[in-house]
Amino acid sequence: MRCKLLILFFILLSSSALMADEHTHEAPAFKVQGIVTDEKGEGLPGASVWVKGTVVGAGTNAKGEFSFKLSSKNKCVLRVSFTGYEPQEREVTPGGDSLYRFVLTPSNNALNEVVITGTRTLKPLKDVPVLTRVISQEDIAQVNPLDLQSLLEYEMPGLQFGLAHGSGLPELKFQGSAGGYVLFMIDGERIAGEGSSNNIDYSLIDMDNVERIEIVKGPMSTLYGSQAMGGVVNIITKDANRPFTGNVSVRYGNNDESKYSLSLGTKQGRFSALTSLSYRKREAYALKDKEGQIEYSYYKDIYGRDSVVADTSKKGMSSVNGFEIWQANQKLSYTFNENFRISLNGTYYNNDVLEYVEQKEQDRFSNYSINPRVYYAINASHILDFSYVLENYEKRYVYTTSLPSKKVFGDFTNTVRLNYTGSIHEKHTLTAGIEVNTQKLQHYWFDNGSGKKFDAQTYVLYLQEDYKISNSFSMLAGVRSDCHSKYGFHASPKISLMYKYGVLTLRGGYGMGFRIPSLKELHSEYDMGGQGFFMIYGNEDLKPEISHQGTLSAEVTKGIFNGSVSGYYTRFFDEIALGLAPDGKNQQYYNADDATRTGVDVMAQFRFRNGLTLKGAYAYIDVHSEVDGHNMASDRPHSLTFTANYSKTFGKITLSAALNGRWMSSVETWYKNSAGGYVKNEYESRTFCSLNLGARFPRGFRFTAGIDNLFDFRDKNVTADQSVTLQRGIGFIGTLSVNIADLLKL
Repeated sequence: MRCKLLILFFILLSSSALMADEHTHEAPAFKVQGIVTDEKGEGLPGASVWVKGTVVGAGTNAKGEFSFKLSSKNKCVLRVSFTGYEPQEREVTPGGDSLYRFVLTPSNNALNEVVITGTRTLKPLKDVPVLTRVISQEDIAQVNPLDLQSLLEYEMPGLQFGLAHGSGLPELKFQGSAGGYVLFMIDGERIAGEGSSNNIDYSLIDMDNVERIEIVKGPMSTLYGSQAMGGVVNIITKDANRPFTGNVSVRYGNNDESKYSLSLGTKQGRFSALTSLSYRKREAYALKDKEGQIEYSYYKDIYGRDSVVADTSKKGMSSVNGFEIWQANQKLSYTFNENFRISLNGTYYNNDVLEYVEQKEQDRFSNYSINPRVYYAINASHILDFSYVLENYEKRYVYTTSLPSKKVFGDFTNTVRLNYTGSIHEKHTLTAGIEVNTQKLQHYWFDNGSGKKFDAQTYVLYLQEDYKISNSFSMLAGVRSDCHSKYGFHASPKISLMYKYGVLTLRGGYGMGFRIPSLKELHSEYDMGGQGFFMIYGNEDLKPEISHQGTLSAEVTKGIFNGSVSGYYTRFFDEIALGLAPDGKNQQYYNADDATRTGVDVMAQFRFRNGLTLKGAYAYIDVHSEVDGHNMASDRPHSLTFTANYSKTFGKITLSAALNGRWMSSVETWYKNSAGGYVKNEYESRTFCSLNLGARFPRGFRFTAGIDNLFDFRDKNVTADQSVTLQRGIGFIGTLSVNIADLLKL
């Protein structure tokens, strides 16, 4: 019933806007037209031209030309931007025969790139008090990843993907926090569903449809959920930014992987639309141990003395699941006038999990989502944004026999949000909003998969003040208040400060995190393995987790150089863990002792004017999850990512080469065996690289030849260490893409 009312409300808003448009259409229209070029005079297709303070904008065609109409002849400010170039702003007067020409120059760094995640307002990266990391479209092209997991592993030190026990699906750890502590969003809306335990389904992200990724580390964002204790990852998808947009690409790799994608769209006057379709497939594979894993078991004898038993396991084999994915994304938008725009986004996703040894049943994940939005600019300084998201994520068992499929997991969520952003005296930007989240969950961990469902509701109020105290000093402060149907009200304050002195920028902040126990953690009742060995129980007496994080960073930008050092310390209270139940046999969720996370991130980048870019990032994590003085964490304390990219234009052909690498240190981890002894495992360090050679030809043709795992790194003990992505042999990849708009010169 609630869904129907919200949809009806959206239709009424749309109808009123249409009626308003009939009146505005009677008013005269004044044209704004021009051309955007690079420093050589070549047109830049796909550049963005926006009227500040309104919802009106346009993209340039193959010649770099743009044109749109306004209902007023009042002076306005145009903002022109293009990836890799310095943006420009200019005051213009609509109407007449004036042709406005913008000449953009290459950017020394990406700090003028506009981001939205930290403040929910468009703001240059260099002016955001909340430390934000951006993975640009250029970065994505250099890695040429098949999926989100591959991209993040090359771009984010301090992050590691492993395989979840049982399902074998990807499981994330980020700055020492598990995947359930990181909030993943698409275009500012949270992603529902669960792939592996407490992790989203990372295959939901179609990399060919991603414009950029913005990352805010830790619980520093007031606007996107206090439960994001580990950070926020906001995936911004592509829009139709030209009168005609069209791309087709084919990817094939020798390691049984392939991908085909097509996108078609248009931005004509007030209307824009973009349709994206993709098919991805990778076969399952198996890896064997090079040698047995040596384990050291420590026991106490009857006299209390330590005894050590060394045991070498037999060589084993571990399999990695494959996938076969169909996905469709649709974006629609209509601008009624300078103040009013509506949009509608929709997604459908189907993933058949492929296993190395075919079973009688296979997992099928599916998802559909609908996201209408209404934007209303009261004036140039005050904007309202209303959005509604319906998402239905399911997991089914599909049988090889004639039996019908069986639904074993269903996550049905609704999110309604009304957001206000207003600027006062150019120094104060206030953001306030109200949000309602509802969830109805069916999980195969509930009552052993009987189909039982549980639900929860969360009502949210948030308020944030972005105060530019002076040209050098600014502050971002806010509070997010969550009222949960079971746990009641809780307020989480945040504050970030930024000070600029010449080439130096200092940032510091404090954020409180608040994570409500999931429905799974509260209500599980599951026979692990189905053989009666032990049960996993939820705990309705769980307390919410609370964290306190402090951050401090220093950033230096001078010419072609940009570098930063940042540190953080997080203290967790009532951390939720899964361990031995009071009966000594089964397992149950419980509130563990306090835990801490400490880390340091270092980043440096050089962008030389000859086309060479060098970039490196290092992360140190100190994670303690101790039992009787033994650290049970398997997080790699040291990790490093590096990139060397070079591009050069010869006539009308641009050649490029990108070397990407990742190094992770060794780690020593412990677990407790059934005999009561503590077992130590040592996991080796890991280094793997990729090389991509690309060529961009006239008329929109682009070809990339890649080598993955360039130095043929292979894990010695694939059966022992599931905390990382297992590496197999060298992979060769070829990708051909065609920009149809450039091919047809549209």
